[in-house]
Amino acid sequence: MSIIGLTGDVGAGKSTLCSVWREMGARVIDADTVARSMWDRPEVRAEAEKRWGAGFFDEPDHKTIWAKIAAKIFDDAEEYKFASALIHRRTGEELKKLAREAEGWVIVEIPLLYEGGHDSWLDYVVYAAAPFEKRVARNAKRNWNAEEVARREAKLLPSEEKIARADFVLTNDGTEEEWKRKARELGEKLKQLRARGAARA
Repeated sequence: MSIIGLTGDVGAGKSTLCSVWREMGARVIDADTVARSMWDRPEVRAEAEKRWGAGFFDEPDHKTIWAKIAAKIFDDAEEYKFASALIHRRTGEELKKLAREAEGWVIVEIPLLYEGGHDSWLDYVVYAAAPFEKRVARNAKRNWNAEEVARREAKLLPSEEKIARADFVLTNDGTEEEWKRKARELGEKLKQLRARGAARA
């Protein structure tokens, strides 16, 4: 088994990579989905409500809850630090469990891969990069403008540092079909690495 971590710039096209690799037989695990599920744990909610007030999670749906959490943490460094300490370790433990239980070659998409220290248990890391203008355009569907993209990235490690630490870097600076072609080419390499590892075992 090979466990490959996928991270990258905000809006660089990581979802497309995951889609292509899933079609090629990879088991894809989404860290954001796992992280959001942490907010359903009673112990997490209890800790958060000690800080944010009783009834904070008394909302009709998850979308409203996640919007409240985002509003609470993204403009306040201390709240962001609190929320990170509350769910990052738990998220990491769950990701490792899911990845190690999976079969074949596994892709774990982790936006905060280096920030959360997840690279220590991964076999390889892929970094998806893209020009800022392209990333702003891709995030328009989320109603994020250039300022919002920059604001979110300001809380992360510099892209240059993460690119230097990654095993593979893909740059999304062309058409959608060119990006999918790059995904397929790297996907074949990752499958070969897994096959060689299985042969040595």
